Amino acid sequence: MFFQIIETSSAGNCAFVCHGGVNILIDAGVGIRKIEGYLAARGLNLDDIDAVFVTHEHSDHCRSLKCFKNRRTAIFANRLTAESVMHLYADTNKLKWTTFENGVAFQFMGIEVCGFSVPHDTSDSVGYSFTFGGKRLVWMTDLGKLTLSVRDIARLAQILVLESNYCPRMLDNSSRPYSLKTRIKSSHGHLSNSDAISLLRELAPEIVEKVYLAHISRECNSVSHIAELLSDIGVLRARIEIVSPFSESSSPYEF
Repeated sequence: MFFQIIETSSAGNCAFVCHGGVNILIDAGVGIRKIEGYLAARGLNLDDIDAVFVTHEHSDHCRSLKCFKNRRTAIFANRLTAESVMHLYADTNKLKWTTFENGVAFQFMGIEVCGFSVPHDTSDSVGYSFTFGGKRLVWMTDLGKLTLSVRDIARLAQILVLESNYCPRMLDNSSRPYSLKTRIKSSHGHLSNSDAISLLRELAPEIVEKVYLAHISRECNSVSHIAELLSDIGVLRARIEIVSPFSESSSPYEF
């Protein structure tokens, strides 16, 4: 299995997974040239992508979906998300949509997939759990609070992608409108650094192998600040990577 975040921030989100010759993307919210460039460096192109798994309809998660029109790529989302994307972005209507029910696991080309509900201000946002080769990769960004079910899912992950979006002080001092600040801090907004760290403290060292802190705000957070907050996290610190929000890819994870 090979996993790498191509980019993650409030500007755009996309990750690549390859297992047993199956190539998938989680979201397609960055520019198509960046996706094509990333794939080309691996000897691949858009036609080699078997599926895109969409978390929700915000543009920083589905900006480049339209580029899969007239391709064989399956586009996965729950029904409300698929309908919202097609309503907002007309060029996506003829994609090869496949819908699923939240919380119900299904198989895709040898990979077990489960989309699970997360609280965010969209039609029906999800995180994803992918199981392959005895490992579980869990993707959870864009959620305003850590529900009990989300915590349970995270604790089972060997590879966890977790949002650490904002620092409350930096958000309050930012130039963003009050309405946007309120939205971000709401229970259907985004996770703060302290929210993310509270979950990190619940992870079992004998289970988790790698954590990526993701979807970091460029204006209301910083990698160095998060690093300071993690100074007393213990044995897990060496397994945590803070992914820069400035158009940089994460390190890869392979087994």
